[in-house]
Amino acid sequence: MSDKKLHVTEHCHTDHQTTVSAFGFRTSFGIRISDFGVKVPLLLPLLLLSLGHCLPCANAAPAPARSPGETRVPLNPKMVVNEATHGNPEALVDEQEIANDPPTGAPQTIWQVGAQFKNEYPVSAYLDLGHARHLSTLWLYDLFNVGFIDISIGEPGKWQKVATYETVAFKKWAQVPLEVTTRYVRFTRQTGGAQVGEAVLYEYSPETFQALQASKVAAAKAKAERETALAAAQKEVANRPLVDCGPLFGSLPLVDEVDCAQTAPTRTLVESPANASKVERLLGTPCRVLPPVPGEAAYFSYRLGRYKLLTPGKAYLLTVEYPEDAPRSMMVLNSGNETCRGFHTGPTVGDALYPKYVNNNSESLRVPLSGRYETWKMLFNLHDRFPDRSFPRGKGVRSLMPEDGFDVTIVQFSAENDPPSHGAAVRRIRLFEVPDPARLQARYTAPPAGLPRRHIFWREEMADGVIDATKEEERGLKNPLDWYRYKAEVMQFLAINTYTKDLLEFGACQHWDSTPGGGNEWVYFNNAHKNLWSDIVKLMGERGFSVLPYYEYSGSKGSKGLGPQRRAKPLTRNDAYTHIKWIESANADLTDPDTRADFQKMLDVTMVRFKDSAQFLGAWMRPRSQLPIGFGDATRQRFATEANHGKAVTREELQASKPLLDAYYDWWYGKRREFLLAMRDHLRQSGVNSNAFMLYTTDASEPGVSLPSWDRHLVTDNPAGWLEWLKQPPGKEKPGKAITPEDVYAQNLYLQAMQTGPLRWGGWEPDHGNPPADPKRYQNTEGVLLTHAFNRSYTVGDARTFDAFRTLSGLALVRHYTLNENMAFDREDHEKLGYFAADIERAGPYCLLAEARAMANGDPRFLGYLVGRTFNRGFPEYVRAFNTAFLSLPALPSSRLKDACADAEITVRSIPTPQHGTYLAIVNTGFAEKSNLTIRLPPNGRLTDAVTGDTVSAPNGILKLSLYPCQLRALRLQTP
Repeated sequence: MSDKKLHVTEHCHTDHQTTVSAFGFRTSFGIRISDFGVKVPLLLPLLLLSLGHCLPCANAAPAPARSPGETRVPLNPKMVVNEATHGNPEALVDEQEIANDPPTGAPQTIWQVGAQFKNEYPVSAYLDLGHARHLSTLWLYDLFNVGFIDISIGEPGKWQKVATYETVAFKKWAQVPLEVTTRYVRFTRQTGGAQVGEAVLYEYSPETFQALQASKVAAAKAKAERETALAAAQKEVANRPLVDCGPLFGSLPLVDEVDCAQTAPTRTLVESPANASKVERLLGTPCRVLPPVPGEAAYFSYRLGRYKLLTPGKAYLLTVEYPEDAPRSMMVLNSGNETCRGFHTGPTVGDALYPKYVNNNSESLRVPLSGRYETWKMLFNLHDRFPDRSFPRGKGVRSLMPEDGFDVTIVQFSAENDPPSHGAAVRRIRLFEVPDPARLQARYTAPPAGLPRRHIFWREEMADGVIDATKEEERGLKNPLDWYRYKAEVMQFLAINTYTKDLLEFGACQHWDSTPGGGNEWVYFNNAHKNLWSDIVKLMGERGFSVLPYYEYSGSKGSKGLGPQRRAKPLTRNDAYTHIKWIESANADLTDPDTRADFQKMLDVTMVRFKDSAQFLGAWMRPRSQLPIGFGDATRQRFATEANHGKAVTREELQASKPLLDAYYDWWYGKRREFLLAMRDHLRQSGVNSNAFMLYTTDASEPGVSLPSWDRHLVTDNPAGWLEWLKQPPGKEKPGKAITPEDVYAQNLYLQAMQTGPLRWGGWEPDHGNPPADPKRYQNTEGVLLTHAFNRSYTVGDARTFDAFRTLSGLALVRHYTLNENMAFDREDHEKLGYFAADIERAGPYCLLAEARAMANGDPRFLGYLVGRTFNRGFPEYVRAFNTAFLSLPALPSSRLKDACADAEITVRSIPTPQHGTYLAIVNTGFAEKSNLTIRLPPNGRLTDAVTGDTVSAPNGILKLSLYPCQLRALRLQTP
């Protein structure tokens, strides 16, 4: 078989190009399979596969013969005209009833040509169909032997070949697509081996044929438009207008823009519900508005960049201009890099008030409106392929290519889910090219060598499905590592110095090879991406980032792993801690020596093995309710031996005695601390990092901990304004309860929430399944930090919560973004935009309200983000200014300078160093811009900007300063 090849020929007539093969495969040109000389129904498909093709075989079950709009042409032997003086070509149509409809029967008669005429091939015969017909498909019953039959149309004396069929099937029906209009169909047997038993024809109805013709005209028109558009784009590339995109970006070439206020849009506007949006005049300018819709989410969408010569991997800037005239909430879905980021203004809540699965811990504050048009911005790298508006969950067909452009969709929740919102509103959407992204990299001055540094990082939950599929058309990027290169560029732009990736998701292996630890018997892994983690570590190391791996550990989950053994047992029952079965499939007991060895091995395989490729900061654990308090026999025996004077206890005794149960809790929480200290020491002693940290997040939820009550609380500075909205919740929701931030602080509710396990219900033990934080146990500990969850303003407004979580190594804060999962629904609760999840923040400088107040009240060393989708930020000018200031400050203890500024909303923190002067962190925690502030500093010394190193004037220790809302300034004072 090695000398056999595939040959391609092309037969064209005036209007059609047709492909025919024994495999029913069809493209825009004819395919002819060479003569293999013998029937090889099994070997031929293997040959095709070896050549890299995957063509459907004629020996498979025939494709459906009739599609909508097709009918079978009645044929009989009287229609046959034999052009030869011998043979019986009428056998081609003498068994029509046996053939069946669709053709599945097994005709027996054959077009015979006597052996005495073997040298007179080719021989021909034709069918006279009585009148011209719009033929769609020809089916031939292939009997045996190999040869070629030519199919021609036209009329006697004027034939045009449209297809060639090679008889390589064996007693099977083979489909020959035609799509021709003719009265006559001619069959020419080139050799005696071309033997078929019957022919069946199908034709289009007149209506179907007209529709097909119209479709072809439309396709030809689209092709012409495409060629014209691409030619125009080639000319415009060098002359694209430059537009000032602000101080962060400068002038950039404008690639495409949509004037959303056009009442007769020049491009397709897609919206849901139908005609949901309208054009209104806002702040003196026309703008497209999406009024809130009761009972369902709404959106409008445009395609950007079509035929604009977009380049995969290239950096672009997407901008959305919106009015701050009234409270509004909206999300921007950018399918060019599959992000969904939302923002909200004024007293809106942003995240859905009534989410489907969790409590979003809503907060409404009367944040001021600017009274002008503002611009949301996102810098991103364009993917290789994009979904068509609806985002798939993980793998799924991404049908759009850069030439097609990508969709930008403006979405809002149903009216009930953000009552103050007046609806999404957008004036203009623009796409800019970023010719030199390196120019946009953040610059800041890290603290001098020897001073401890701060770290910013994030983890994504529902994002890496973009790269996970094995089929290229189901991935956003051809090379999965490119996705991480783009993340590195976002980090360089936003001033993020530490990269975090989830290596375990609910215990499942994420992109690393467990072979060195035991392979699939220890931890199941995906062969397609088993080396991705090592490549990522090398990439991030080369870019100069620290690396902080993230583990949702539940015990190893291989076929002989620790997790499926579920050694941790509940106290009051034997089955599970919660009703969530997929969480309960695995757990690990932190008091078990095998658990310590198991996780230590994970650190060896995922960190120690790569310690020379990057600087590992340490490890971040978040067990997601799979490192529970265990009450199994072995666990209770360890308690008896270590903390109960050797006296065994039963589960019944623990339930009956609160003092005994409290002693058990105290022992278990101590064992958790021991475990984390052991992992810290292992990383340090293994050479990963002599100062390696262990971060531990006890909160398993996306939104962060809720206030300790069954009530749905809404924290607001305007309780009276929310009374009516909270009284009338949608569906079966219970009325909410409005409380003020001052209520939270006065009752110390948030610290209680972080130290209180989930409330019990239905006999389940979620408090044991997800043990809360016990921060006091770590206050005098170095290198192990329980993370302090934050998101809303009330979570960072009380210094007592930060003081409780502060350790000898500082304070670790992690922002919990809620997923808002499946909230883009219609009235029948169906998702409108595929899999929907969105990360939402406040607009403009207020997107940093929580970070600014956390800096003023707590001064964290670690600042992390738990996000739902691909991470990015929508107001980068403010984010980068904050991050560069944060990272320019050393990670040393600080104190508030109470008399430094008369304005109570301005906080000044002093960070003394042994040899490098005193650093100052100055932050505006208020809603208003502060102009011409007076900051009193020590009179002697040189004051510089800690970010840039530039000298700052402060005559006689009096610093005049202006700060926009939520701004952080970092200064350095060096005395002679």
